[in-house]
Amino acid sequence: MEQSIPFILRPWIHLYCSTPKICIPGTDIDIVWSFRCAIFFSILRLTFRYALYYLGWPVGSPDTYLASACMTSFCHSSLMLPGLAAILLSQKYVPSGKLQTSPMWYQDATHSLMGFCTGYMIYDSILGYVVETWQPGIGPVLSADDWMYVIHHALTAMYMTTARWKKAGHMSAMMLMFNGEFSAPIMNMHHLLELATVQECWKDIAWLPTLFTYNEQIFSLIYIICRVAVSPFVIGYVSYDLLFTKRGRRNVPLWLSLSWMPMCWGVQFGSIPWIMTCIETLKNGPVLNGGEHGEL
Repeated sequence: MEQSIPFILRPWIHLYCSTPKICIPGTDIDIVWSFRCAIFFSILRLTFRYALYYLGWPVGSPDTYLASACMTSFCHSSLMLPGLAAILLSQKYVPSGKLQTSPMWYQDATHSLMGFCTGYMIYDSILGYVVETWQPGIGPVLSADDWMYVIHHALTAMYMTTARWKKAGHMSAMMLMFNGEFSAPIMNMHHLLELATVQECWKDIAWLPTLFTYNEQIFSLIYIICRVAVSPFVIGYVSYDLLFTKRGRRNVPLWLSLSWMPMCWGVQFGSIPWIMTCIETLKNGPVLNGGEHGEL
């Protein structure tokens, strides 16, 4: 019934259901919603870029490109997190659970949120790692870190799409998305402030380095909580339910669960360098202008 639908999910359901549907051949997975979201993020990123130009950031600079990407990523995670929280709290959490047994509004909300995230992966892969890295006569020029992000986007999109295709395992994907995105808003703020502190046009803003310093401490703490205290247990439970329970092996084909495991654990192990950096940041404490340490 209408009143049983969480209020925060109603816009997601309305936008998804009002979008014309074109499905991937042989499936009932719509792709129009994801491409509509990819266009939305592209417009948002270009808007942020030109706003930064207006504020004095250098035109065509990699710093300006990265700052506009961080602002767009901030919007992506900030919009998605409340929806993910609402949908995860609305049903009993079963990583390998089947989608068809849930109410239709829940199914639509699931497709909407996963399609939204997939659209972000499509947009960022094309605009961030093809268009903005394109060199005439050569093509896109990517660093090793760039390739890691592209691979991450592709695998994440594949996880969500195959879960929707099999109509099972969607809860595992959404829980991993929620935990992975929880630190994203403040991480993007961290990157944005770091870039802002070295811009010639903003060098006279005296409070900016101090804001960056304290944001860095808060980000480090949240990232460690998500990646060290929470993530291993989330991924461990997802792995157990998919691989070692009769329900998991019945709902999700074993070959598909096994293909998801490197995606789950790869992100966790890939975050180790960031974890070590955050631990070191917290050990050193906030270093303010002039080199003195402050207190949180």
